[in-house]
Formats: sequence, structure tokens, C-alpha cells
Amino acid sequence: MRFAMGVYELAFTMRERVAGGTVVMELTGEIDILAEQTLGQRMEAVAARCRGELVLDLRGVTFLDASGVRLLLRVRARAVRCGAGLRVVRGGAMVSKVIRIAGVEPAFAWLEEFPPAAVGSVPA
Repeated sequence: MRFAMGVYELAFTMRERVAGGTVVMELTGEIDILAEQTLGQRMEAVAARCRGELVLDLRGVTFLDASGVRLLLRVRARAVRCGAGLRVVRGGAMVSKVIRIAGVEPAFAWLEEFPPAAVGSVPA
């Protein structure tokens, strides 16, 4: 959470959309405990109603901590339980390092870039 001009604003966002038949969740900003608490139920709900391919896009993530890793694992678990295929677009070097150090990299199917089939979109 940031404080600017007398107003608190969230340091993260999540946008969901459908692109080429794929449900995409784009995360941006700082994915920490506040993001987990704020976005957790919404992200799990998206994963629960997805019956096809789900892509989690981390390219806009600037910070990730253990709570953020836990959030990613929660979304993965929900997607698996509901029969969705989950792929994750890698974030920057710091995000990748946190995931590697946490030892959860093998839990995800990784994409080095955004899938071409998912270009163009409509809100989910």
C-alpha cells in the first residue's frame, strides 16, 4: 500500500480477461501479504470457474514475497482441483529468483513469453 497526496492506494493490481479462449490473470506491482489477502479469493474464484486453459502473467510483478508465493500455490491448487490447465508467464529476475529459492518452480508450467494464441482479449 502506498500513500500519495493524502490517499492510500494499493501497490498491486489484477486484471482478468479472456484471450483466444484462454483465461488470463495479469498481476502487476507488489504481490505480498496484502495482495494475498485482497486478491486471494478473487483469483481462486477465477481458477475455479475456468475449465480450459488458465495463464497467470507475472511480467508486471515488481515484488514477490512468501505470501505472494503462497497465493500462486493456492491458485494452482484450485485450478488443478477444477480441471484447468495452468501456465505461468515468467516475471522479472527478482520474481524468478524468489520462486526458485522457495523451491516451487517445478510446481508450475512456465512460459518465457506470452502465448501468441492469447493475444487480443475481452474482459472476463
